[in-house]
Amino acid sequence: MEHVTFNSLGTRCAGDLYLPETSDPVPGLVLGHSGVMVKEALAFFAPHFVKAGFAVLAIDYRTVGSSEGEPRGLDHPERQVEDFRSAVSYLQTRPEVQPERIGVWGVSIGGSVAAQAAVLDRRIKCVVVQSPSVWNGWRYMERLLGRAGVHALRDRLQQDWQRRYEGGQSARVPHLTLEGDNVKDTPDMSARLFPTYRNEKTLDSAEHLLTFAPEDLIHRLAPTPLLMIANGGWDPYHMLEEAQSAFAKAGEPKRLAVLPYDVLGLYTGPGLEEAMALAIDWFDLYLRRTRLADITPTPTYESVAAMTQ
Repeated sequence: MEHVTFNSLGTRCAGDLYLPETSDPVPGLVLGHSGVMVKEALAFFAPHFVKAGFAVLAIDYRTVGSSEGEPRGLDHPERQVEDFRSAVSYLQTRPEVQPERIGVWGVSIGGSVAAQAAVLDRRIKCVVVQSPSVWNGWRYMERLLGRAGVHALRDRLQQDWQRRYEGGQSARVPHLTLEGDNVKDTPDMSARLFPTYRNEKTLDSAEHLLTFAPEDLIHRLAPTPLLMIANGGWDPYHMLEEAQSAFAKAGEPKRLAVLPYDVLGLYTGPGLEEAMALAIDWFDLYLRRTRLADITPTPTYESVAAMTQ
């Protein structure tokens, strides 16, 4: 594994580059994390892809982890889309990677960020979303907090806006407060495991989440292949209804695999191996083995005439 940096529209972003043991160029993948992770946590997933013969670039978004950017912890999905695209540009410069065969993989909100990047960037040839969460930010927050909770959040955001208008900084708030015996300590565990992780974000990050709606664009992803691997067990944060709503609007080729695991089942639990096998099969079929579209040569009089003989 090699620590690398790449430029994302003027900001230095950090990545971990994993390469398989081969002298031939291989397909490449950009991996994006969720809100309770930094790129080091993607070491749970990257080795599966490397063992299958893919080059992997696990990234930290701007303002997060080892990447630069201020204010720290500004959680801005639209800019994270840009970071995915910048990572693709970086991968294309690496001689170990086949520049025409690059896919993206993301977990939780990193998955919907990856999908939107692929909508905008046709260099991305294949998409896998694991434990999908946010496809319409406003709807997601209402499902998570209730309408009264979103109303209270809007009041706080209005006060925060006035503070910033008057020259102050956005308030600092926890990135996540999780409920449930098996997840409530996850942010603290992440802070212990990964020194660059902070369970903290700017309050105005919530505005960017509320207006993030990749579901409105997902119908434009086709013909880029899309695989969603969703949680079918108890999971109030990666809601199956969100995944189903977005999946229904996506074009072919696509697949929705609902696995019988709870909120952590595809991260550290027994579903991890199963989910990674599905992702590898998808990338193998649509990124490694599928023929890429050819550009038809400009016809000449002679070439067309020869076809009529």
